[in-house]
Amino acid sequence: MPATPAVLDQKGCVYAPHVLGLQVGQTLEIRNSDSTLHNMHAIPENNREFNKALNLQGLNHTHTFSTAEVMIPFKCDVHRWMRSYVGVLAHPFFAVTGADGAFQLTGLPPGTYTVEAWHEKLGRQTQSVTIGATQAGDVAFTFKI
Repeated sequence: MPATPAVLDQKGCVYAPHVLGLQVGQTLEIRNSDSTLHNMHAIPENNREFNKALNLQGLNHTHTFSTAEVMIPFKCDVHRWMRSYVGVLAHPFFAVTGADGAFQLTGLPPGTYTVEAWHEKLGRQTQSVTIGATQAGDVAFTFKI
């Protein structure tokens, strides 16, 4: 379990980052870095929903999720364009892609795994990958618009 919290910031009237991963039981720190009222409204299916205002710059709220769930939508009811998604997993083997779409999972023991990719508008895809004792596995997902 990571000792440091995952951070979701409300900055420039957007959530940063847009997509975030953390583990069950890991603290999520939600910050308001703007000098305006924001709220954080989490709309999970398997965890407890919450909706809390952060009306001053520099205010923070912490939350811990007790159940794995991919993906939990977050929104700001004050600024309706503000959306973010938080993936809560029971293990540390997850990644958010970079701007080029690449990702890397490290530390997996040898074995066969199912890797799932998620996109907020294009859904989910899965692939099976086998990792050897000295070899990496490769997967490539293609989402069509």
